[in-house]
Amino acid sequence: MYKVLLVDDENLVIKSLEAGVDWKKSGFSVAGKANNGIKALQLVNELKPHIVFTDIRMPGMSGLELIKKIKELDKDIQIIVISGYAEFAYVQKSLNYGVLGYCLKPFDDYEIDTLLRTAAKVIDEIKQKREGYLLELMDDMSTEMSRATFNKILSEGDLTTETLHVLVSLGKGRLSFNEHAKSIGINLGSARSGYFVQNLDQDALQNSISEPIPEGILGVGIVRSERNMNSMMKSIERATVRAWDFFVQGRKGFYWEENETKDETANQLVRKLEKAAAKKDPSLLHDLLDEMLLPANKQNLNILHALKIYNIVYFHASSDRSNTPEDDYIFSKEQLYHLFHSFDSMIGSLKEFLSELEKPETLQMENKTEHANLKEIIKYMNENYRNDISIQSISKSFYLNSNYLSQLFKRELKFTFTEYLTKVRLQEAKNLLQTTDLSIGEIAENIGFRDYFYFIRIFKKHTQQTPRQFRLKDKPGLSKPDPKPRQEERT
Repeated sequence: MYKVLLVDDENLVIKSLEAGVDWKKSGFSVAGKANNGIKALQLVNELKPHIVFTDIRMPGMSGLELIKKIKELDKDIQIIVISGYAEFAYVQKSLNYGVLGYCLKPFDDYEIDTLLRTAAKVIDEIKQKREGYLLELMDDMSTEMSRATFNKILSEGDLTTETLHVLVSLGKGRLSFNEHAKSIGINLGSARSGYFVQNLDQDALQNSISEPIPEGILGVGIVRSERNMNSMMKSIERATVRAWDFFVQGRKGFYWEENETKDETANQLVRKLEKAAAKKDPSLLHDLLDEMLLPANKQNLNILHALKIYNIVYFHASSDRSNTPEDDYIFSKEQLYHLFHSFDSMIGSLKEFLSELEKPETLQMENKTEHANLKEIIKYMNENYRNDISIQSISKSFYLNSNYLSQLFKRELKFTFTEYLTKVRLQEAKNLLQTTDLSIGEIAENIGFRDYFYFIRIFKKHTQQTPRQFRLKDKPGLSKPDPKPRQEERT
């Protein structure tokens, strides 16, 4: 909810405005009321409202003076002037101070609703630009200036404690916090959002999150972090791992960072699996996979352990190591989720795979499918690179053995599957960076990267430049980041 401050020297006007507007419907709530400019300015400092409705003519500090002082304090606060026809000349003057608009007494519901929708859109755009700038600061090389700017943005959001909570939510939708919580959100991709929240105890933090939680959110990871740029960037990754606990635990929820004892217990389970895979003993692997599903063991595992388990069994259990190309390894948490949707389903698939290995070789050969036309696969990839595709999903779609498809790519194209997919995505990224003003986060989503920071790493690995450097390389004078984001810039 966005906060509203109502200012008028007539109580009747304030009551009429407060009662006559469906604030909640528009995403706003009345956080404060004032009968004069001095009190209003005090509440602006205390409440930090997103929008102020103010009368233009008041005794003492006039509405024009108030508007000017509010804009000096925070230029992002949206202001709507309320007045009568007699003060219209003052209204016109107020427009020069950067007010969003005005409404005349008596109030018209449609007029105010339109103004609120416009205000919400402007506030959202400011918020998105601030989020984008935070991401760019964390991505660029840490300097004294970037650290100072980062801390300034946190302070403007009232995040002042030495330690903060870093939250990451996975899935569609964003968490929202009650009006008393101090938080800043950042968009980390099409299905991942981050939040920096003022330090609270566990119960208070969860109570500060507004209900209901969006249906599309699958898991929320929560970790504590020191209030500095490097620590908070690392904390985003730790919180992301925790958020993926929904995959292993099989339920949506909030997941707090656990102690190292659980990690060590999980690592021991994984090492036992590695030893069994080295012995090429499918029966022993079956038993260990069943052991992984025991509740006492499952609660110690996370998504990174799940990735290791899949790759150990799928590639090291096979007696034919020549048919285990690197392309078939799954390194992405998203790929694992899109293939199996849950840890239990993944374990079931691995057990089926082991059962297949136990069959006589002649029966295994009967299950192998004839290859499809590679041109069709390339065409499909060129058209669908924006989606979550992997060699496993392509193999299923075209009824091919994934090992065979991987070898086909190398033989015919001299590229691995992953290299070709990355080449297609990065070519489109370069095009979008040069021909559009889309933010880097938007470009990452458009070309199929669901993780902002992963896209940055891959782009830099292949081009020796960050996306921002690539975009600005032919624009003299724009190579250095502006220490202070401007509203008119698009991040």
